[in-house]
Amino acid sequence: MAFARRYPMPLTFLGLFAAMWLVQALILPPGARHAVIAWASTNLANLAVNPVGTMVASAFVAEGSQGVLLIAAAIGLFPITRRFGNLRAVVLVAAAHVAATLISQGIALVRLEAGLLSDSIRTIPDVGPSYVLCAALVAAFLYGRGRVRRLVPLAGWCALAPVLLAGLRTLDIAAVGHLVAMLTGALVGGLLLLLERRRGLVPAPAQAAEAAEA
Repeated sequence: MAFARRYPMPLTFLGLFAAMWLVQALILPPGARHAVIAWASTNLANLAVNPVGTMVASAFVAEGSQGVLLIAAAIGLFPITRRFGNLRAVVLVAAAHVAATLISQGIALVRLEAGLLSDSIRTIPDVGPSYVLCAALVAAFLYGRGRVRRLVPLAGWCALAPVLLAGLRTLDIAAVGHLVAMLTGALVGGLLLLLERRRGLVPAPAQAAEAAEA
C-alpha cells in the first residue's frame, strides 16, 4: 500500500496500458484491433477532428511489442516520479507526448503540402507509449537519484535508441517524434530541477525515500 501511495502515476499508467494490452490480445478480434488502432492513432486525420482525445488514447494502445514497451516505461517512470514527484512527472511525460506528436505530424503536414508525401500519410497508424517512455528514460538517466540507479534507464535507452531513431534521416514520423520526446524530457526535467533548487523544494516521495535510506 505504501508503494502504491508513493507511485500512483506510474502504476496507473502501466496498469491502463497493460489492461489495454490484454483487451487487444485476448478479447478483440483482428478487425476490431485494427479499428481501435486506427481510432487512437495520432495521425493528421484524427488530430484534425479530436486532438485531445486522440493524444490521450494513443498512449495506451500499441500495435505490438507491448511487453518491451511496458518494461521500458517502468524503468523510466518510476525514477522520474521518485525524483520529481507524481504531478511533475505527469507534466514531463505529457509535455513530451504532446510536443512529439505535434512536431512530428506538423513536419509531415508540411512535407505533404509540398508534394513530398502521398495523401495516405494522413491516416497512417501512429499509436503507443513510446514518446512517454523516451522522455522518461532520458529524464531518468539525466536527473534520477543515485548514480547506480541511473544506469538502468541509461541501459534501456541505449538498447532502444537505435530502433526508436531509425528513419530519422528521412524524417520518419515516429523517429522525429522520438527525438523530440527525448529532447523534451531532457529540457523539462532540467527546468523542474532548476525550479526545485531555486525554491528549495524536495518532493514528498523522494523525501520519504531518503529518510528511509538514512
